Amino acid sequence: MRKYSFKPSWPASFAVSVMIPLFVSLGMWQLDRAAQKQSLMDLRSRNSLEQPGALPVAGALAEEDRYRPVQVTGEYDGAHSVLLDNQVAHGQAGYQVLTPLHVAGTDYAVLVNRGWVAQGRDRQDFPHPSAPVDLIKISGVLDRFAGVGLKLHGGDKPSEGWPAMVQWVTPELIAARLGYRLLPYQVLLSDQDKQGFERDWRQADLHPEKSLGYAFQWFSFAVVLLFLYIRYGFKRNSIHK
Repeated sequence: MRKYSFKPSWPASFAVSVMIPLFVSLGMWQLDRAAQKQSLMDLRSRNSLEQPGALPVAGALAEEDRYRPVQVTGEYDGAHSVLLDNQVAHGQAGYQVLTPLHVAGTDYAVLVNRGWVAQGRDRQDFPHPSAPVDLIKISGVLDRFAGVGLKLHGGDKPSEGWPAMVQWVTPELIAARLGYRLLPYQVLLSDQDKQGFERDWRQADLHPEKSLGYAFQWFSFAVVLLFLYIRYGFKRNSIHK
């Protein structure tokens, strides 16, 4: 009768002790991302059913106010639009156009995201979007400014001239450049508004099922690695006569 004992090599034991916790941690992280994405989708669905309201003015945009519909009356500062760089649509590089809207009867403005425009022939050939000059009423939904993964130093500092270009939006820096107060969030202009550009505010990056799939992969790696460790860790004992 053959006898076996569990005698894994130390490199295998070391690899398993490091990799399995890592795989499990990555799986749990993806589960958490899936829950966050689902929560944002549910929030957007709930808030989309509400009637348009006024702009909140008390500090940063609360989580429960994201995607809430609003109607705003004011005048665009079309000479001072901001181009949010590195925005890709249809495989083409471009920008999102954020134009300040002076809110009627107040001393502040809000950045209105009017949609996507394509880049020109090169980086120096950027668009100069126009805006209405009269008092208008716009419709849209509230949202925070999009975050970025890697923040290069100075990427949120508006470039010289107008329109100014940024890699990500820091409202305080743009307000300092403009010389007037900006609310610390954006209005995503309604698809029905004719004064915008290409818009698709559906949350294309919010796919909870994709994160769940990644979580399954990481957990599977952990299970397979554990199986191989046990399978090849058992050694047949030598029989001495």
